[in-house]
Formats: sequence, C-alpha cells, structure tokens
Amino acid sequence: MPKTIFNTTEKSNFILNMKPEEYQGFLMKILLGWMILSPLFCIPLEFAKVYSVPGMALSIIGVAAMVFVFIGFMKQVTPRSLYLPAGLLGGLVVWGTVSLINSYDYGIALMGMDGRNEGLLSIIFYGCLCLLGAQIQTEENHRKILDGLMVFGLVQCAWGILQALPLGFPSTYNNLEPLLLFRVFLPSGLTGSPIFLAILLSILIVPATLGAAYAPEKTKRAFYLICACVYAIMAAKTQCLAGIAGSSLAILGTAVYLFIKKAGVPAFARASAVAAAFLFGMGFWASMAPSINSTYSRETGEQVQVESGFTLYDGAIIWEDSAYRLAVSGYYVRNGAKNPNGSFEILSLPETYGFLWGTTLSIIGRFPLVGSGPDSLVYPQLFQHRVIASNPNTFDRPYNQYLHIAATLGIPALLLYLALAGIIVVRGAKQCKGGNWVTAGIYGAVLLYLLLMLIGTSSVTTAPVFWMLAGICIGEKQKQA
Repeated sequence: MPKTIFNTTEKSNFILNMKPEEYQGFLMKILLGWMILSPLFCIPLEFAKVYSVPGMALSIIGVAAMVFVFIGFMKQVTPRSLYLPAGLLGGLVVWGTVSLINSYDYGIALMGMDGRNEGLLSIIFYGCLCLLGAQIQTEENHRKILDGLMVFGLVQCAWGILQALPLGFPSTYNNLEPLLLFRVFLPSGLTGSPIFLAILLSILIVPATLGAAYAPEKTKRAFYLICACVYAIMAAKTQCLAGIAGSSLAILGTAVYLFIKKAGVPAFARASAVAAAFLFGMGFWASMAPSINSTYSRETGEQVQVESGFTLYDGAIIWEDSAYRLAVSGYYVRNGAKNPNGSFEILSLPETYGFLWGTTLSIIGRFPLVGSGPDSLVYPQLFQHRVIASNPNTFDRPYNQYLHIAATLGIPALLLYLALAGIIVVRGAKQCKGGNWVTAGIYGAVLLYLLLMLIGTSSVTTAPVFWMLAGICIGEKQKQA
C-alpha cells in the first residue's frame, strides 16, 4: 500500500509517494517554465513600463523551486555531493541577511530596487534554481534545457530585431539621452538592457555553435546553426563591450574545442559560418544602421556619419537604463556636478569603467564586512539629497559583478561566491572530460558568463540561465544517451 499521512487519500500525499523520475519531471517543468514566464511577463513592461513584472516571474518560479529543493532534501533524493554547494549557497543567504539588517532600507534589501528586483529573495531563488539544475541528471534532460534556451534566445532576438529597426516599436533605447543621441535603436530584447541581451546571447552562442557542429540529427544541426548565427548578428547590434568581447570569446572558445577534439571539416565549416555571421553583423550595423535610422545628435544638430556607426555605447546604456528607464540612479552630467567621486567622459570605456569600479572600491573600503545592503549600491553614493535623481553620476551597478557583491553584501559574501564558482569550474571540467558536446556547451556557457561578469552584472531576466546551467555543472556526472 502507498504511504499516506494521517490516513488521507493517496492523491493528497503525492509528495510522499513521488518517484525519482516524477521528481525530475517537476524540476524540468520549473526550469522550462521560467523560460516561458520571463519573456511573457516582460512584454507588459515594454508597453506599460510596469517594472516590477520581471521580479514577479522570478518569484513564481523561485517559490516553486524552493518547494522542490525542500522536497528533495526531505525525500533524501538530493545527492550528498550537493551538500557543500548547498552549504555555500546557504552561507550567502545567511550573510545576505546580516547585510540586510545593516542596510539603508530593509524593503529594498529584501525585494530589490524597483525594476532590478535583486534583493535577498533573489539570492534565495537563484540558489534554488542552481540546486534544481544540479538534479537534472540525464543527458536527455540537458538537451531539453538547451533546446528551451535556444527558443528563449530566438524570442529575445525577434523582439530585438523589431527594436533595432525604425518601426516605432516600443523601446527605452531608441534614443540615448545621456549623449543626446536620437534614433539609435539599440535592441534590448525582453531583458531590459542591451548589455543584458549581449551577455545572454554571448553565452548561448557556445552551446548553439557546438550543437551546429555535433548534434546527431540534420534538422537539429540546422536549427542550432540558425540560432548561433542570429545570436551573433544581434549581439553585434547591442554595441557594447559585453556583446563584442563575449561573442568573440564564444566563437574563439568553440574553435579551440573543435580543434582539440579534431572535428571534421563539416563541423569547422558550420562554426566558421557563425564567425562570418558575427563579422557580417558588425559590418552591416556599422555601415547601415545610422543611415537607415537617420541617427542624429541633438547636441550638434547633425546626423551621425556612417563611419561612426559602431561606437560602443556602454556608458550611455548604463545611465539610460538606470536613470531614465528605472530612476534608480542619478543622471549623467559631464562635469560631475560636484560629485565627490569626480567626473568622466561617458563615451570613453576606460573612463566610464574606471569611474564605476573606483567608486565601488571606495564603498567596499567603507563597508568591507556587511556591504551597503542587497541591491543598495546607490545609497552610500548620495551626496546632496535623499532623492536619488538629484545626485548626478551616481549608479546602482558597477558592471563588475564581483565588485558588486563585495560592495553590497561584503567581502565574506564575495569569498563564498568565489568558492561556489570554484566548485562549478572544477566539477564542470571533470564532467567535460567524459562528456560530449552537450556537456561542453553548458560548461562553456557557464565559464563565459563568469568571465563576462568582470564587465557585466546580474539581472533577473538573464541570471537564472546561468544558475540553472551552473547547477548542471555541479550535479552528478551526466549519463550518456
């Protein structure tokens, strides 16, 4: 007889009687469910500017993930090999709570800034998604995750293409107001920022290219090749360092893998097509976009010349996102308007990132143990008014995730995060030794994400992809199909 609790019906005790394969089935529904809910929930944001929506998608899936992480430990189906990563994730949550207690605003530290939604709760949800990914143990399920991510990426690109053309499609990045540059039409997809989109597409290029080279079915190889080429072309159009550097590293990394594995000519040819698509994208957008869009500068009153079409707009994107889109930072002012951290030229990448990182390092020096609080980086920068917008050149993200963790949660939290990243890298490498292109694609995407976090940042619209793939890397060695 099936076990029951307090002599209730068998159906009401499905958790108690759940078989391992049923448990994994629920895990797959949760992980794939985020890929559906996240873009669906972000569509109203693009039209109605309801910035709490992305956090709602993560919360729904995150609560489900928490429930099934608890079920896994309760039923003792969670492998013992996950106890150490789970302990590190638990440590991050505990220290995040300490940081919250010492934060500027408890509500923001818990829920996150409106539109960012990366407070303490998001840390919990990310950790649960990681532990769920670690328990998806079969190669068939790994392939389903990759297939789902390919479609997820194509949806982002389809939306991004509509944003990149002068069709009047709603987008925050039609204009770059920090530069007084209009009709630029940078794509952000449904991620919230061209930089977030660039990070997502860059990491997806890795499994997409390897799938194009190695997938057993001809139709699947064609599908993956189309995905990789579309991702590469759209990553170039984001016109930010993460898109160019990320795509280049993805293409170079897959080329090295194919060389080491002594792949045949057809595999190299398909990988070369991805590289060609990326170069085409850079050339096409650089030469055609300004004239197609009639991009012009309000400051000079002149149309942007064709040869200047591929400027990297990182600084303008960062402040367009935080100040004009979400109002979680001050506006950019060239002379700094008495900002004690100085001023910088927003079109200069070294000056922009130097300002972001230098200011963040000073905050780490002030709050080395507990940080400023989850998602609360802007508050210690306020210098003349409690209203954030009244403090020019303040920011809420340093675009270096490691500095962001140290500044908001404290150096102990960064050490916990780095220890977890070390486990992900080491265990993922061990899986790659005995794995195939699926394993390599997932591991390559995770490695590239960790590298891009040196010039990037976490987002509720993209970070779950990393956490579920990172979980696969730390899980039990995957079985061959």
